[in-house]
Amino acid sequence: MKWFILVCYILMTYGFSVIVTQGIGPFNVFFRVRLWAEEISDNFGMLFKCMLCFPTNLGIVLSLLNWFLLPNFGITPFNVIFEGMYWPWYMCFVAALFDGCLTGGVCSFLWNIDDYIDKSTPMFEEQDFDDKIELHDEL
Repeated sequence: MKWFILVCYILMTYGFSVIVTQGIGPFNVFFRVRLWAEEISDNFGMLFKCMLCFPTNLGIVLSLLNWFLLPNFGITPFNVIFEGMYWPWYMCFVAALFDGCLTGGVCSFLWNIDDYIDKSTPMFEEQDFDDKIELHDEL
């Protein structure tokens, strides 16, 4: 059951990170958030464009939410692995650091695999399409 929760967590954070950093969203909401963040500061705008920055911060926020709002149910990796153990309150910073690093690293790794597959897949070219038309014309 722990592995299922961890896999769901990773897929959820990766999907949400891709949507926020790369997607436009309904009514251009994510695009507008990125523009708004850039207007505030270049560094703050980079938070919503970078596939390493956003998942790391998302992991930290989710870890702290899990630590304080659902302490008896592990959702983030630290709380899933060490479920049932009672830690002092200041360990929430260690949990947030662990979850942020793990989330950012795994999401960045998955993003690089996705990017490599996208770049190595041959694109549809008109020349190939013309060759296929010529073959059909010969028949």
